[in-house]
Amino acid sequence: MKKLKKIMNFNTYYWLIKCAKPYTGSLFLIFLLNILLSTTPIAMAIVSRQLIDLAVEKDLKHASMYIAIFSVLLLLQIGLSGVSTMITTRVSEVMGNRMQREFLHRLYSIEWSALNKYHSGDVLTRLTSDIGNIVGVLVSIIPNIFSLGIQLIVAFITLLYFDPMLAAFAFVVGPVSVICSWLFGRKLKKFQHFIQSAESRCRAYMHELVRHMLIIKTFEHNEISLKRLSQYQQDKLQWVIRRNNLSVATNFVLSSGYWVGYFLAFGWGAYRLSLGSTSFGTFTAFLQLVGQVQGPFSTLSRTLPQVISAMASAERLIEFEGLEIEEKRKGPALYSSEILGVCMERVSFGYKREKQILSDVSLTVNPGEIVALIGASGEGKTTLIRMLLSLLQPADGKIYLTGKSNRLRPVSADTRIFFSYVPQGNTLFSGTIAENLRIGCPNASEEELIDSAKVACAWEFIQSLPEGLNTMIGEGGLGLSEGQAQRLSIARAILKKAPILLLDEATSALDHQTEQAVLENIRQLRPARTCIAITHRITVFDICDHIYRLSEGILLEQKADTFHSRRYANG
Repeated sequence: MKKLKKIMNFNTYYWLIKCAKPYTGSLFLIFLLNILLSTTPIAMAIVSRQLIDLAVEKDLKHASMYIAIFSVLLLLQIGLSGVSTMITTRVSEVMGNRMQREFLHRLYSIEWSALNKYHSGDVLTRLTSDIGNIVGVLVSIIPNIFSLGIQLIVAFITLLYFDPMLAAFAFVVGPVSVICSWLFGRKLKKFQHFIQSAESRCRAYMHELVRHMLIIKTFEHNEISLKRLSQYQQDKLQWVIRRNNLSVATNFVLSSGYWVGYFLAFGWGAYRLSLGSTSFGTFTAFLQLVGQVQGPFSTLSRTLPQVISAMASAERLIEFEGLEIEEKRKGPALYSSEILGVCMERVSFGYKREKQILSDVSLTVNPGEIVALIGASGEGKTTLIRMLLSLLQPADGKIYLTGKSNRLRPVSADTRIFFSYVPQGNTLFSGTIAENLRIGCPNASEEELIDSAKVACAWEFIQSLPEGLNTMIGEGGLGLSEGQAQRLSIARAILKKAPILLLDEATSALDHQTEQAVLENIRQLRPARTCIAITHRITVFDICDHIYRLSEGILLEQKADTFHSRRYANG
């Protein structure tokens, strides 16, 4: 019973039913078409019986009528097959697209720290391969199983009417093959889990190889990367071979059962034909009907493992439903037009409990101020930014948004609307410059695009491009310099018009004059923006209202004249 429960995970079945529910009407239509397609051959067998017997008796007048009926049934089957394929294809695409959108929607709502434990290649495999397996079962396999059941019942009743002994021969081996298939299902499901995991590792590594092609080429890492990929592929191949070997053995048993039943029926029909107790037409119909009884058993035996494998894919998606969802907090209303500040009270955080990255950090950034955050790499500056965005939650302490009205609101997932963020690295998408900028504000006019580009000191080079704002750029800003890509990222953030702007090494590729110009332009924005900038450039400190240094988990304010004196001493 425990083994049966492991195979028949009813929670997974309920989840699959929930996925299919929006398409009940379409799936029911596919089911009806499959029933017609599966019962039409039975009708053709009955018609062929009459046709052959009339031909043997040389009754061509009545035989021609059955030829016409047979032709209509044949055309009906061809037409129904085409219609069924069209509907199945459409429903498969629509269902797959919807499941992908819903899965992505769930990913967007999951706590960032929980989601970050999964490699993007693994997530992509679940988003494509696993969803494809599930859609195939829901749209094709399951309706086909039900229609095969109807076909089996109708064919068996028809065969039973003609010859009970023949029906027994055709039926005797079928249930055994289905039971064997079901028993093999648990092992096939286990193999499917391993195969999908191996596929995830392969896809994740290939994704990294393509993404970091420049590093691969410049470090001449070609052979080593190919060798490592080969190891991942070999691991996947071993599981695929093991599953295939089990499938071949299963199919051998099932096929043997099918042909045993077929030959028993064939021998019995030939024996009765030799005794003259049956006609050639009836014998021909017998052979066709035996196939209609044995065929469903054989097909069911092969499709049940596919259903069980799809359950493995479903369990991989259900795994994400168990991840922690971002908390939505209710608080006093804030408006994006209000100038906001930030307050951190005794905040501590560590990715591991035994090692704190931030210890008892307190920070107050008043509305409209520009603040510089400095410190060595790995000290937790980016972590602090992620906590402001509520991507990470503090172990201790509180973080608030503040306004001139003295209202406080704890930062959470729903306060991200008040932040614009420029992360480290190149974060542009493939598409036009205008499309990239409008990520910050989808309904922005061309004039607003130009204004934000001017603030980021990007409009001059955009004008020089062949298509201006409509110039196509490649993945990661391919076709642009690092400095141009950074300025577009800043323009995108400015276009959002959020009251708080977070810059994480966002000007690292700019010369110091351009960097100063960008920050001066940000200071001149109206309404004013609060800006927290992670930077290593002491040349921009004159623009900042405060400078804070993060070192060994401690945040302290640093006086600007300290840096000036050091600069003059070194000069």
